Amino acid sequence: MSLNSQPWNDAQQAVGWRDMAPGTPLELPTVSPKPSSPIIAKARRANPSRIRNWTAERVKVAAARAGFVVSRLDDESRHYVRVSHNDDVPLPPGAEATLRGDNPKLVELERAYDAFDVPATVHTQWGSAFLKRNLSMAWFRGDNAYVWQFRQLRSAARAKTYLQLLDVESRDRLGLLDKLDEDGLFGAFTFEYGDRPPASRDLIDSVNEINYLNDHIGLSEIRGLRVLDIGAGYGRLAHRMSTAFPDIAAYDCIDGVPTSTFLCDYYLKFRQVPATVRSVPITEYETLGERYDVCVNIHSFAECSLETIRWWLDRIAERDIPWLLIVPNTPPELLSTESDGSHQNFQHLVEQAGYELVDSRWTHDSDERRDLIGVYDKFFLFRRKED
Repeated sequence: MSLNSQPWNDAQQAVGWRDMAPGTPLELPTVSPKPSSPIIAKARRANPSRIRNWTAERVKVAAARAGFVVSRLDDESRHYVRVSHNDDVPLPPGAEATLRGDNPKLVELERAYDAFDVPATVHTQWGSAFLKRNLSMAWFRGDNAYVWQFRQLRSAARAKTYLQLLDVESRDRLGLLDKLDEDGLFGAFTFEYGDRPPASRDLIDSVNEINYLNDHIGLSEIRGLRVLDIGAGYGRLAHRMSTAFPDIAAYDCIDGVPTSTFLCDYYLKFRQVPATVRSVPITEYETLGERYDVCVNIHSFAECSLETIRWWLDRIAERDIPWLLIVPNTPPELLSTESDGSHQNFQHLVEQAGYELVDSRWTHDSDERRDLIGVYDKFFLFRRKED
């Protein structure tokens, strides 16, 4: 026992040790146990496991009365709560050394974006603190700020992903689920069902979005297809669309977040996409093409302020783009995210930019499956108004 332990100090005080002459034998006082109450006595005799079970049951009852259900996480749910990415597939050589917050290229982008005075570089959600909490750089395709997999699906992710796959498979008229593959790189969680190839949310969402655009604007029939992707993230859709349409004339990715631009540039080069697919720094937005066939914004405007959205819409209107697809993650409306945490409808800004809504529907069209999946994103397709 340490000389600094509390029992020894108590003994010193009890016998007046500091006032004793050297060599005097130390006699500790006899301490009589305090009488126990009947309740304490019963508690001492009780079975500890029964006490724990009783306490847990009372907690469940109290929570249920307050509107909450308390249950033990199964093995699958516990795994997804603890892990933010899937490391079953190792990182490619050099990825960990490159995908770092102190990479000189990323640091340079951050400085340039900070100094670039446009509304699109002023963030109400995607600040540095948000990224530190929600992104593991080298595992950017895991469950994080770019792709919510388990935080949105919650428990039974494997079963819900299967329902998503079935729903999208039923509308995959381009047969993209057979053409596009999923290798699970950079932390993506993948699932296999029967003889089907591995699937991920990256793959399922991309196939769904490409088929939707094909159904409504004849995407696959547009010769010299040109796409502008605002808020492109790490380049998920650019990779998938350029693989589906290898003769694509142009696919420009642009984002107001320097980390996104950095990751997108890395990812597109890693995937060896055609040279016509590129990541454009926002500081070079004036180098964007003069025209595009369609502009897409997936889960981006909903995480920006009205001022930022208005700035981007001005850039779209300047190019007279005939089609605009917006997929918010604030169902069922087009809502912004303001600096005070409030959300404002921005559909009127889209209309002021010269666009009219021609179609709006759930990304998972089946009412039965959508309720079981628990994902309530919507497609909002706008068309440029004729003068």
